[in-house]
Amino acid sequence: MMRSSRFGVLAAGAVAGLIGSATLVAAGQSAGSGEAKGCYRTQCGKSIKGHEGKCGGTKVDDIGDQKACEGAGGAWITEAEAAKYKM
Repeated sequence: MMRSSRFGVLAAGAVAGLIGSATLVAAGQSAGSGEAKGCYRTQCGKSIKGHEGKCGGTKVDDIGDQKACEGAGGAWITEAEAAKYKM
């Protein structure tokens, strides 16, 4: 009696582990399949403080986080979304 209940617990734990692993892999794939966001200019010229001379829709590689981007006047969006700012 004790052996079968241990086997059931072990089997249930293994199944739960497999389901959890599959869920994590699926979540990682869906998160990785989208475009990465970055800091993009919304206008030409001085649209982002300290980064002058390029036009809207271009990426500012020096800024790597949303808070800094928006604080400098940029937009934290994907490359596809930045296309609407190109002139």
